[in-house]
This record gives sequence, C-alpha cells and structure tokens, in this order.
Amino acid sequence: MADFWLYFGYIATVVVIVFLSIKLGKYVDIIDAKSNISGAFIGGVLLAAVTSLPELFTSLSAVWIVRENSMIIGNILGSDLINLAFFGVLLLIFGRGLKSAKFSVFYYTALIVSCGMYALVSVGLYLAEYMQFTWFSVVSPMILVLYVLFVGKMPKTAEAQASKKDEGITLKQAFIRFAVCAVLLIGASIAMTYVADIVADKLGLGKTFAGALFLGVATSLPELISSGTLCYRKNYNAAAGNIIGSNIFNFAILFIADVFSFAPGGTGIYILNKDSNWLLIFGACATVVTLAMMLVKNRYSSKGALFGVYAMNAVSPIMYVLYLLITTAVIAV
Repeated sequence: MADFWLYFGYIATVVVIVFLSIKLGKYVDIIDAKSNISGAFIGGVLLAAVTSLPELFTSLSAVWIVRENSMIIGNILGSDLINLAFFGVLLLIFGRGLKSAKFSVFYYTALIVSCGMYALVSVGLYLAEYMQFTWFSVVSPMILVLYVLFVGKMPKTAEAQASKKDEGITLKQAFIRFAVCAVLLIGASIAMTYVADIVADKLGLGKTFAGALFLGVATSLPELISSGTLCYRKNYNAAAGNIIGSNIFNFAILFIADVFSFAPGGTGIYILNKDSNWLLIFGACATVVTLAMMLVKNRYSSKGALFGVYAMNAVSPIMYVLYLLITTAVIAV
C-alpha cells in the first residue's frame, strides 16, 4: 500500500507540474502581448526559463535537501536529451506541414552553442579533479559566460509568437498570477526531487539514472506540451526555439547548482559514471543531428531531402531509447 501511494504521489506531482507550466505559459503569452518586452526575449529566454523552472529547483533540491549531487547531471543532461527526443517525435507526428516550414538561421548558432556546452560539461566530468576550485568547478562559470553570450546574440527584432487576443486579464494581474504559479511550481519541483529519490532507492536505481528518468521526464513535460501545441499549429520554428532555448538554459542551471553546492560534506556536481557518460554521448549526437536536420530542411526542398529530414527526426528518440536500454541492462547485470 505504501508503494501505491509513493507512485501515486509521483504521478500527482507530475500532473501539478504540467498544470502549473501550462498556466505559466499562458501568463507569459499575455505579458508578451500587453508589454513592451522584446518578443525574442519573451520566447527565447523567459519562456525557456519558465519551462525549465522544474529543472532549476529539482537541481537545487538535489544539492541542499536530498544531498544527491549525482542526480544533477542526470537531471540536466537527461532533460536535454528528452527534449530533443520529444522534438523529433513531434516533428514526425505533426510533420505533414513540415515541407513548407523554415527554421530560423539563428538556431544554427544556438545548436553550436549547445554543442559547446556539451564540450564544457565533458571537461568538467573527465577532468573533474583538475577543474575543481574551492568547492566548485571552473567549468561552471565558463558555461554561464557562454549562456550570457548566447542571450546577447539573440535577435532582438524577432517576431513574437504570442496570441494577441484579449484574455480579460490586465498586465498587472498576469505578472501576479505568473509569480504565484512560479512559487507553486518551485514547491512541486522540490517535492518531485524527494519522490524521485525515494523511488530510486525502492527500485535500486543509480542516482544519475534516476535523475535522467524520473526527474528528466517529469521536468521536460512543460517543453513537450508547449512545443506539441505549436507543432499542431504548424509553428515549427517557435517549437524549435522553445526546445533549444530550454536546453541551453538547462546547462546554465549547472552554474547555479554548482555555486550552491558548498554544503558541508557535499561533493562536486560533475560526477562521471556510466550513466552520465552515455547521456553526454547521446545528447551531443542528438544535438548535432538536429543541427544537420535544420540545415538540410532550410537548404533543400526535394522529396529526397524531406525524407532525409524525417529520418533525422527519428534519430533523437532512438538515442534516448538506446540510453534507456543500455543503462537498464547495466543495472540488471
């Protein structure tokens, strides 16, 4: 009976996170429509940050509450891989209008930045002993600098994707409701960390694998829902911005988690094991394939090229399944 309530609690927490994320997205949309804030900032930074709030606070909870720093890399790299896998699945499901779609050229830069993030995390993992300075790794500030440069290069004149219809909510009300939902989402994210840690112990799973599976899936649902809606409306470009922006913001979370990892008896967050190693490899490969897919889609319009685009969209989901199969096999052994 206790196990039933444990798994019920996990599912209930996921539902709450999804519900709050939908509401946050709605209020961000209203703020975009009724304020003078840049559309590029709203879509590429604020929306990405909003849908990444679960990753942020589950990572901080892993550091300060459950004291399982090895869950952080699994959470971040797992979320990024899941995001790309979701994006690939969505483009396959809602891909009928993909033939006439065009992706922003800026996403080439964004995906190259994401590859740079993977390279820095690789340094942090494989050279952890040499990168450590006091309690944190020098890799983390480098990740933050790369994120700031990315935001600085973001097009300031991009067309906003938000709905312009009147929702009957004032700008002030939207800000207040946004803040309330954000606070509730923080609480739900902290609860998710507790539940995921208990489930991992019950099932005998590694902490990195648990972070990638239970935290990664649950905290990526906001990106899935918002991007799924955009793909259904054939707004593939906006869906890509949400996924890629969220992935890059997730990397920046490593800096925040590392700075706050000075708790007594704590360890660094760059912990290399088989799970984090596979997440690194599959995530970097999925990012490169996504970049290749966009290059082919934007430059070529033949049937053969479109078939190649569909084939490449299947790569990220396959890589995530392979990760699950490999890590599950390791656990079984």
